[in-house]
Amino acid sequence: MKQQASRRRSLSYNKIHTSGEKVFTISNTLFMMIVCFLTIYPFINTLAVSFNEGPDAMKGGIYFLPRKFTLKNYAEVFSDKAIVRAYAVTVIRTVVGIIVSLFFTGMMAYGLSKPNILFRKTYMMICVVGMIFDAGLVPTYMLYKDTGLLNNFAVYILPSAISIWNMILMKTFFESMPIELEQSAMIDGANTFQIFFKITIPMSMPIIATICIFNGVSQWNSWFDAYMFMARWPELQPVQTYLYKVIALSQSTTTSAAEAELLERRRVNVTTIRAATVMITVLPVTFIYSIFQKYFIQGMMVGSLKG
Repeated sequence: MKQQASRRRSLSYNKIHTSGEKVFTISNTLFMMIVCFLTIYPFINTLAVSFNEGPDAMKGGIYFLPRKFTLKNYAEVFSDKAIVRAYAVTVIRTVVGIIVSLFFTGMMAYGLSKPNILFRKTYMMICVVGMIFDAGLVPTYMLYKDTGLLNNFAVYILPSAISIWNMILMKTFFESMPIELEQSAMIDGANTFQIFFKITIPMSMPIIATICIFNGVSQWNSWFDAYMFMARWPELQPVQTYLYKVIALSQSTTTSAAEAELLERRRVNVTTIRAATVMITVLPVTFIYSIFQKYFIQGMMVGSLKG
């Protein structure tokens, strides 16, 4: 009898525990669905507006699908040579920035991953303190001016040549690699550069993919550096700065009557052009991230483990 009573109490507890888990699972699922919807909806709404005719979009009521489908907004955007040039500048700065940052950050991380380097902890402390504390905009501007980086394409590349955060990730990954591989290469006569480029780099593709995504997204979305430090050379301003100007224009109330009439005849307006520009700016990096997402997660997981 006692065993039966104990079994009943155990079954009752399991039912309550299982019911609690079901409630938690359902609640958690609903919460995550709401969060996902609130996150994705602005993107879907902007996409719908970008494919809608301008005069009709002014009426409002567009949420998920365009009411009057058109491609004139994108045609209007690409008819401007400035955005084509800005796209080319953005692609070049992104590719060059990734290569330069990956090289210098990787070299620094590889050096600091060696336990026998002198003042290793001091270097790491200086790097972490420099990452936390920023000198400010005015000293940065004066530094760029004195070093000749103002209105220079190098202002996109050199300041981000070494990322402390990425360096820490790569350093952690390098420390987790078997030391026997390097020792075997040294016995065979390989020097430090040969070990780094022929052994360490090929085995570090997951973390390299992660760093490439970090740098690529940062370079592609960057607009403030061009806005502040490339004011006298608008031909080298990236697409994000172009988008900033389009958004500023859409919020301006000084649009002339002639410009408004011209946009009306073309069946577009500032709102739909802004939406099309946003989509053109956002979609490439979103597409690339969706392709390399598994490498990004793998690199983050591997780089967080030691031993």
